[in-house]
Amino acid sequence: MAISKHEIIKSISLGERVAEDERDSLENYFVQTDQWDQLYAGNKDIVFGPKGTGKSALYGLLNKKSADLRKNNIILATAENIRGATVFKGIIASPPPSEISFIFLWKLYCLALIGKTLRENKINNSNATSLIDALTTAQLLPNNASIGTLFRLAQDYLKNLINSEKSAIEHSLSIDPISGMPTVSRRVELRDTKIEDRISSIPVDEFLAIADRALEEEDKKIWVLFDRLDVAFIESRDLEKNALRALFRAYNDLRALNNIYLKIFVRDDVWNRISSGGFSEASHIIKTTQIKWDERSLLDLIAKRLSRSDSLIAYIQDIFNERNPQKNNTTGFKELLSTDFEMKKFMVETILPDKVDTGKNPNTFEWMVSRVRDGLATSAPRELIHMFETIRANQLKRLERGEAEPEGTMLFDRGVFKEALDEVSKTRYKQTFLAEYPEYSTYTDRLKSEKAEQTVLTLAKIWEITASDAESIADQLVNVGFFEQRGSAGAYTYWVPFLYRGALDLIQGKAD
Repeated sequence: MAISKHEIIKSISLGERVAEDERDSLENYFVQTDQWDQLYAGNKDIVFGPKGTGKSALYGLLNKKSADLRKNNIILATAENIRGATVFKGIIASPPPSEISFIFLWKLYCLALIGKTLRENKINNSNATSLIDALTTAQLLPNNASIGTLFRLAQDYLKNLINSEKSAIEHSLSIDPISGMPTVSRRVELRDTKIEDRISSIPVDEFLAIADRALEEEDKKIWVLFDRLDVAFIESRDLEKNALRALFRAYNDLRALNNIYLKIFVRDDVWNRISSGGFSEASHIIKTTQIKWDERSLLDLIAKRLSRSDSLIAYIQDIFNERNPQKNNTTGFKELLSTDFEMKKFMVETILPDKVDTGKNPNTFEWMVSRVRDGLATSAPRELIHMFETIRANQLKRLERGEAEPEGTMLFDRGVFKEALDEVSKTRYKQTFLAEYPEYSTYTDRLKSEKAEQTVLTLAKIWEITASDAESIADQLVNVGFFEQRGSAGAYTYWVPFLYRGALDLIQGKAD
C-alpha cells in the first residue's frame, strides 16, 4: 500500500536552524562549498559571514574532522565552547585596562591552549616539555583543565601582573639566559613599575616561538579556533571593539610563526563595527573568506536535508519513473539525488506548488529565498530552514484536522507558506534583530502598521525627530539590514524587506 502524504511529511526533518544544536548530524547534509575547501586546506584563516549563514557550521565541522586533519599533521585547539556558556564571560565584569594588556591576554590564553594540546598529544621533545613545565609551575596549565579554566587562569595571571596594590608576582614566566628554555622565576618584584613594563617583562612572544619550534620538531601544526565572538561581547559594543581588535592584532603577530595558526569566525557586522574609525591592522588580514549563499546553493542545502527521508525519496522515485519510463531507475536513486543538481531541483519543485502568489511572480522556492532576504541582500540558511520546518508543521496541522491532502504531487498547500513567513518574521525580528540591536527598537517598533517603504520625511514624522536625525538613523538601519536603501542620492527611500514585515504588520506600498 502506498504511503500517504501525511506520513511522508511526518518523515521529513530539516534539522536544527542553529548549527550548535546539530553537530552530530551536520556532516550528513553539509553543503561542501569553496569556502569550506579553502578553510580545510589551510588557505584561509578568517571566515566572515552574516548571522545564520553557517560560520558555526564550519567551526563545528572542522572539529568533527579533527581525526582527518590529524592525518595531515594538523591538531585543533578550540578556544571557545561549541555550545553553552561562553568561555570569555569573565571579561565582561573585569576587562583588561588597555589594548596592550588585552593583546597579552589573548596570547597568554593561546599559549595555555597550545600547552594543553601538546601535553594531550604526548609531544614531549625538550622544547615542549620545558614549555609545559613552565606553564604548569606558573599555575596556567593544571592537569585536565577545561578551556574555560585556562582562560580564567590567564585572566587571573594578567590581573595579578597589573594590580597596582601588589608589589610582586608569585610566578613570573621567563627565559633561561643560558639554555634559552622556558622557565619560571618566583616572587618577582614589580614595585613602582608601569603596567606596560610589567606586561613586557613576561616574554609571551618568546614562549610562543618555543611552542612553534616544539611543533616543527614533530612536523605538526596547531590551529587555534575562535568562534561565537558575537555572543561573548554582546553586552558592550566598546568592549567588543577593544577585545576583537586586540585579538586580530594578536593574530597578526602570530602570523610570523610557521606552525601555529589562529582561525577566527566572525560576523560581517561585527567586523564592520570593530574596523570602523581606522584599524590599520585590517589591511594585513588577507587570508579571509566570505560565506555567501545564492539560490542554487540554498536549494542544494534544502535538498540534502530533505533526502534524509527514505519515504520522501521513494515518493520522488515513483513520480520520476512515471514521468520518465525510458529512464526507469530502480537502483542508485538516492545517490543520484545526492549528486545530480537537476534531480535535487526536481525533488524540491515536485513537492512544492508552482507559485505562492499567482500572476507574474517567482516560483515557490525563489519566493521563499526572496522572503527570507534581509536589507543587505542576504538570504541566510537559518531562516530558510525555519520557514521549511514551519511549513511542514502547519501542513501537518491541516491534515490532522482532517483537511484534504494537497493536490497533485505537491506535499504543501499554498496557504501554509505565508503563515510560515509570518512566524519566521516574528522570530527573526524579536530573537535576532532586537537581541542584537536593542538600541534601534525605539525606531523600528514605531513603524508598526505603517507602509513598508518610507522616505526621510515620513520617518521623521513617525519618529518625531528632525529630518537630519531621521536620515542618520535610517542609514544605520540600512547597515544592519533592516532597511534596503532604494532610489538615488537626494531621493532615497527606505524599504523594509519581507523578512521583517510580518513582525510589524507592515502594509505594502510607499508612504505619502
